[in-house]
Amino acid sequence: MPMERSNSSSGSSSNSSPSAAVSRRMRGSSASVVSIQCLKGSSKGDEWTGGMLQTGDIVEELQLGTTIHKAPFKNGGAGLQKLFHHAYKINSTSVHVRVRRGSDKFAELHACLVPNQAAGRKQYMLRSIDDPNYAVGFTDRFEEECLDLQGVK
Repeated sequence: MPMERSNSSSGSSSNSSPSAAVSRRMRGSSASVVSIQCLKGSSKGDEWTGGMLQTGDIVEELQLGTTIHKAPFKNGGAGLQKLFHHAYKINSTSVHVRVRRGSDKFAELHACLVPNQAAGRKQYMLRSIDDPNYAVGFTDRFEEECLDLQGVK
């Protein structure tokens, strides 16, 4: 049976179409979220204690300088990259990020905003203040995928 592609970037509420129903079944009813993608590991082994951010953690809140941005983020990860680019241009590189694991656990990271040359122009990552070897990026995922990565049932 051929599958239809649905345009998930449109904000319309025409969820009654067959392609939208197929799309919902494929991904569940999970919402799209911005999540952490670990780029470089810690040299201290702290990432194994659960205190450090891990791939799949769901970003709940970012503080760039004195401005706080809460989820859901407009335009997801691309919107965050625009915020990061603006902050970097004005030398406001101090970032405090709060993430959620599962439904009731939280972790935080105080980091410095730095360009991510490997990802291309105008792409940024966070480098931990406590451990400069530890770096994380951001990616759009479905919440269900994040919970799978976290090992939460």
